[in-house]
Amino acid sequence: MLPLPRPALDARAVYLTCVSVARPASLRTELHQLGDQVTNAAAAYEEAATKGELHTLDALQHQPGGKPSRTAKKDEPKGINYHLKTTYTSRMVSVEGKGRPFYNQLLAAAPDGRCTLCGQGLADTLDHQLPKDVYPLLAVTPDNLVPACRTCNTNKRDEAPVTAEEQTLHPYFDTDIDEYIWLVARVTGPGLPAVTFHADPPPSMPPALAARVRHHFTSLQLARTYGPQAAPELRTLSRSLTRLTPAAISEHLNEKAEDWTEEQPNSWQAALYRALAASSWYVRDFSSGL
Repeated sequence: MLPLPRPALDARAVYLTCVSVARPASLRTELHQLGDQVTNAAAAYEEAATKGELHTLDALQHQPGGKPSRTAKKDEPKGINYHLKTTYTSRMVSVEGKGRPFYNQLLAAAPDGRCTLCGQGLADTLDHQLPKDVYPLLAVTPDNLVPACRTCNTNKRDEAPVTAEEQTLHPYFDTDIDEYIWLVARVTGPGLPAVTFHADPPPSMPPALAARVRHHFTSLQLARTYGPQAAPELRTLSRSLTRLTPAAISEHLNEKAEDWTEEQPNSWQAALYRALAASSWYVRDFSSGL
């Protein structure tokens, strides 16, 4: 995950801008009248997210229109929750939407244009930290929208957390996550090396946060994301190591581990090089001409 400063956007202003062009006029009026509820929901979200307790916002679920009926017919009039959700899709995501500048601003904040959930993919969409299908009042709340790749957005799905441990990491609020080294790589050998990635929080990490780290890693399927990236890195590294003296191999691996850990402590690159530098067989085999 890539920690990111919270958006410098006012939730109420964003919402009222988006609904200002709703049609017909009667719908626009109805949506405008929900401004206070949206503002209050955003404030409750901020308070809960700061504490890592988004699961406590169950009172906001399916508000203000209530949970949809499973027996509703397709030709029935759309309820207010539907129109709140389409405020995002039609008036923020749409290129011609009144709220599109907000969408662009949120996307542009992604570090190096990368997904803030995996740190690897291209941030080409916004992910609802709490799904808009369950929390329609938060559909365009900036704090609830994080730059993400489509793979993470799909893998995360629309499930609402029930416990603290079921929450994925939040780029805007879990900004101290890199105080801990929790992503590790395991290199198997001797012989041609293979690498796998795992979430292994240290004992010093608070238990609830450690559980969230594991949930984040598992639900976003980050092992599948990082593994294919590491394979070509290992191959090119193998070629470069053969050009180094035995004494320089260990030094090179440790320098790479330090550089990547300083850049992004829980990136797959940092985890990979830490594992390689700590692998006595890997260093030994390359020193002897693998």
